[in-house]
Amino acid sequence: MAQVCKSLGLKDKLVLVGLFITLFLALVASFILPLFVTVIVVNFFLLFVLVLFLTLYLSDKDQGKAKYLKNYPSLSILIASYNSKRTIVECINSVKNLKYPRKLEIVVVNDGSTDGSELMLKKMKGITLINLKKNSGKAVALNTGLKFIKNDYVACIDSDTYPESDTFLKTMGYFTDAKVGAVTCLILPDKKQSLIQRIQFIEYAMGFGLWTTLLSSIDSMTMIPGPMTIFKREFFVKAGGYEDGNLTEDMEIGLRLQKYGYKIKTCFEAVAYTDIPDTLGKLFKQRDRWYRGRIFNLMGYKELFFSKKNFDLGFFSLPYLFALELVSVIMLFKVGFLFIENLSRFVIVQSGLVALTSSVVIVLKEIILPSSVIFLITSYCLVLLYMYISLRLIHYKPTGLDYLAILINLLFYPLFVTVVYFQSFIKEMLGVRSSWVRVSI
Repeated sequence: MAQVCKSLGLKDKLVLVGLFITLFLALVASFILPLFVTVIVVNFFLLFVLVLFLTLYLSDKDQGKAKYLKNYPSLSILIASYNSKRTIVECINSVKNLKYPRKLEIVVVNDGSTDGSELMLKKMKGITLINLKKNSGKAVALNTGLKFIKNDYVACIDSDTYPESDTFLKTMGYFTDAKVGAVTCLILPDKKQSLIQRIQFIEYAMGFGLWTTLLSSIDSMTMIPGPMTIFKREFFVKAGGYEDGNLTEDMEIGLRLQKYGYKIKTCFEAVAYTDIPDTLGKLFKQRDRWYRGRIFNLMGYKELFFSKKNFDLGFFSLPYLFALELVSVIMLFKVGFLFIENLSRFVIVQSGLVALTSSVVIVLKEIILPSSVIFLITSYCLVLLYMYISLRLIHYKPTGLDYLAILINLLFYPLFVTVVYFQSFIKEMLGVRSSWVRVSI
């Protein structure tokens, strides 16, 4: 059963329309202005972020390291399960095998499953099982489970996620900072058999490892990974539970943590493995949901933009990175148009239909010999460096197909992401109906 999700209100849709018009005008301007102006502006956005993140990493390499405690607090595990027959037993067993000096309370909410997993759960020992008669969505299931949680800390884990045995030992030390409301870990795919899965493995190592660690170092994280995050229960008491009908409830809860003044920290030395899409079609559907939810939630928390309460978040993380995403859309159309234009000119010339005129030479020269090539090469080198750092931090050595996955991540995957993001932007602007559909299994 697909869960129908909320759509933006009229005011937010008008904001997106205004952004779309601005994008269109910027795209028109990019054809009027010299090519190098457009490329340099785009590369400035990209290089600024890359250099800033590298500076953050070099300034404090201890970010994201494990933080152990002498005395560990009581901890509850909350798992929402819907039609998870293939994964739920392994998930619960991995939780039972966690090393922790105190007994872990395990609460599982069966969200109206129809695949026989309810019977499997009833046979399992050591868990508190809550059965919902009908499927109501992940948010409702988690909020129902939260009512039964009594401990001061609760880890929300997806039913297709498997934390390593020492995950909680490494992460709970972050809560010694009273302002920390949530701690995340490095999320990695549980399989990397196909090329699509290996591409995601590289992406996860960077996105849920190095990038989130660097953003958390300046308290600028805007989301928490849905597969597994540990919370202070007081946050849910103060701010309420998960938002029902949200496409990306994990991002919404992350922005709400920021709104209420809590910090979000990442420990990349603690690892949890999660199920991922195994085909390009499933990946597209998942990312469509991610980006639509991202746009929806950013519109819902507009007050965090340029907020002085958290300067790094308000004046860098939210506006700058959001602007970079929009600028990348312009660049995709610009480069695509120029490629088609010059390819067609080249074909015409080679076919002998017209002579090689000076105008063709000038156009080709603009593409091949701009000074921005230096920016482009520098950007690629920095991204490669980040990939190397990300994989080295998790002690992973690429082999065979990994090198092709790295090449695709570097050259082609950003185009895929940009296309998905752009069509997601259009859907949210037009109010196209959306639903929460699980695609990874």
